Amino acid sequence: MNEKELEQEFINTKKVEFENYRNSLEKESEATDVEKEYIVGCYTKEGWEEIHTLLTSDGTSEEYIPSKGVSCPNDIKHSKTRGTYSLTDEEVEVLKNHPLVEYVNINSVKYPGTYATDPLQVMEATKFYRYDSTVKHQKNITTSGIRPANPGVDLLNRGSWQLLRHKQNSCPWVALQDADAVIDDRHQQYGDGSDVDVIVCDQDMWFGHIEFQNNLGTGPQNYRGGNVLPGKGSCDLLDLILDSPYYLDPDFFDADSANRLMTRWDGTIVPVESFARNWWGQNSTTYRSAKFVSIANGGTATGNNDFGTLSVNSNYTRAVSNGSNTSYHSGDGFHGTPCASQAYGRQYGWAYNANKWFINLYGTNSHTFEFGFDIQKIFHQIKPVNPTYGTKDPTISSNSWSNRFEPAGSGYYWFRPAAIDGSVNGTSYSSKPAFMNNYNSNTRAAPYTPNSTITAGAELVDSGVIFVCAAGNRHQKIVNSNHADYNNYDASSQGRALENSTSTSPYGNGMSGQTYLRTHSRIGFPAQIGVNTSTSPHTYKTISVGALDDLFTNGKERLASYSNRGEGVDVYACSDYTLGASDDNYPGTITNRYDQYYTIGGSQSVQSRDCLFNGTSSACPIFAGLLATKVQYNRSWTIADCKTWINSITPRPTSDFYYATEPITATGSEWSDSYGAWESSAITAWDKLAGNEPSDLFEAEIASTNTYREGVTINILVTTDASDGTYYFTCEKDDFSSNIVSSDFATNSLTGSFTVASGTGTISLPIATDVVNEGETESFRLRIRTGSVSGDVVATSQDFIIENAPEPNPFVFATGEGLSFSGSISITFE
Repeated sequence: MNEKELEQEFINTKKVEFENYRNSLEKESEATDVEKEYIVGCYTKEGWEEIHTLLTSDGTSEEYIPSKGVSCPNDIKHSKTRGTYSLTDEEVEVLKNHPLVEYVNINSVKYPGTYATDPLQVMEATKFYRYDSTVKHQKNITTSGIRPANPGVDLLNRGSWQLLRHKQNSCPWVALQDADAVIDDRHQQYGDGSDVDVIVCDQDMWFGHIEFQNNLGTGPQNYRGGNVLPGKGSCDLLDLILDSPYYLDPDFFDADSANRLMTRWDGTIVPVESFARNWWGQNSTTYRSAKFVSIANGGTATGNNDFGTLSVNSNYTRAVSNGSNTSYHSGDGFHGTPCASQAYGRQYGWAYNANKWFINLYGTNSHTFEFGFDIQKIFHQIKPVNPTYGTKDPTISSNSWSNRFEPAGSGYYWFRPAAIDGSVNGTSYSSKPAFMNNYNSNTRAAPYTPNSTITAGAELVDSGVIFVCAAGNRHQKIVNSNHADYNNYDASSQGRALENSTSTSPYGNGMSGQTYLRTHSRIGFPAQIGVNTSTSPHTYKTISVGALDDLFTNGKERLASYSNRGEGVDVYACSDYTLGASDDNYPGTITNRYDQYYTIGGSQSVQSRDCLFNGTSSACPIFAGLLATKVQYNRSWTIADCKTWINSITPRPTSDFYYATEPITATGSEWSDSYGAWESSAITAWDKLAGNEPSDLFEAEIASTNTYREGVTINILVTTDASDGTYYFTCEKDDFSSNIVSSDFATNSLTGSFTVASGTGTISLPIATDVVNEGETESFRLRIRTGSVSGDVVATSQDFIIENAPEPNPFVFATGEGLSFSGSISITFE
């Protein structure tokens, strides 16, 4: 069978299994004269209290209420306007007429044998195809597969393996038992990263790669391209230091556009570099709008807007850090270009419609890590509100870097010590024991003690920035604070407490001379930033991403040999080897593309090529891009919400994923295992539903016209392969402080039902007049449910936006040839 036939066979089998399961559950009686559980909802809290009293009282003479008292199995205490009651169908039809009652619907939870929804129906309804035809994907990328010396048009938009692999929890190449197999697939995904700011923090990179160009007519079907600045630039990328000042403070730059702004090589209007640097570095109305200048300096800044200054290196330039269409960046960096492409590139990234930001964090002419943390925090806090949602866009920071340290060749070690205060003797060694001697490149991660960079990092994550980082390429066991290996450490002398067992960092970027603990299984820098040590286990506020390998062990998917592992790694993603965009500095394997050149204004670009990328450096941006497709529909998510979603993923079973025996002694041979997971439950990233994903049933109808005026009726045609019958809808507040209420609709209701016949149905939503103040908007989200207006959600729309209707001109005088009028006219407006 081919891939589609196998997929359909799987779906058919699952449907039969589900129907057999549903038939074993309690069903709703078809009799109309027997009591069933119904949910009664009222418009107000007071209305429900009155209805509740009437329904549960004997002998009431109230119209529409049964004369006998009915039982209330559940008064739903967490809700103020609804409860569950035992009623017959006839009593329900009468009760619906009571003016205090908004709805009465069957309690579908009580009767899962009738109303349980097949999960496959929900999932199938929400994904969209990335491409209009199949593209090629390969796990173990070969020259005979998707990277020949001279790729043909059939390899345009080739997918590497990071897209198809993360489409589902299990690896499709494991199912085929062939890592070399080339799979043709259109690729489906739920989101594209829209309206999420994704910041790739790395070395200097090349903006001019074709992967980031939007004027070529290639890429995903719904690829929009562009960036948040004017000019309709053909390059999607913006530099956080040099370009974001115009996004943050457009009034200042527009006030003297001739001197303060310039046109970038791709057409984007950007700040002149000196003005961008001064905007960050000068707390003065000469260089910023007053709202960002301290009051003491003549401005009006308060709160987050009063951020002071950040001194920008005068050698931080677009030529060094970004390059152009005709020139590679002149810095020495090679790592940033593939990282960026795998987070949000149009071909290799999950979040190809995100707002694509980049900062040269540690490359040529860069700054300190502390500076990088601070500038991202400030950007996140003062960025403008997205008018579509009424909130600021979420921020995800992708960080494929770390600090790591070489363990001492001799001294004393403590492995699972009974105490860490120095009262317990360590073991002397002159040759490193196994737990210290199996690190890749003989280095491991370790946490810094408090310093200003750690404080800046804590402020960054506490501000709401979602920080994703590489778990590390050390083949190191990383654990939580309640694990037996958490306190493993070494020291230069006997009787040394852990807190005093320290060394100093050799790294630059502000870390040189900083003290770190000589531990061996604790989460290190930067993953440690913001950790809350008051909880047990400690709560880490970053997401640490480990690496999956491109080959198998005993036919099972496995970790890359270098990847850090253990319960301290949050999630694993593709890594070894993946395709990414390359610049001219890349030291590894570079491969040609089919689309190597493009032209802007008559000038041909320099050559774009790809590379075989690897390490947790690859896993991190791949996951950051995937996460952006979840955050776009859950804009209020915190790092805790992100981790809740990650932990909702079913860990990989031993049947198709390679687990190794966890090493539990200092000298055990288990430390030498290269490819196995040491934790008991490894989580691999995939495009699992996170909630609030819109259904393509709606997107096809309203994606381009989801803004409506007061007084109009929104008619939505629903097409579906679900069973014919009655379905229900609810108009609900979105995540963005919407104030939608029933009076916003002519029906004076936020709920309703519709009928699906022969696969189609229509929902009509008549919007009332005068529901929105002038200059304002209102928004809501539509959900389709089964069984009742409180039943299971099977589809969710994008946001509908209601605008204030303009006041009509009360009278218009006609003019034109052939029109004549004499005398007087009196017009009275009442």
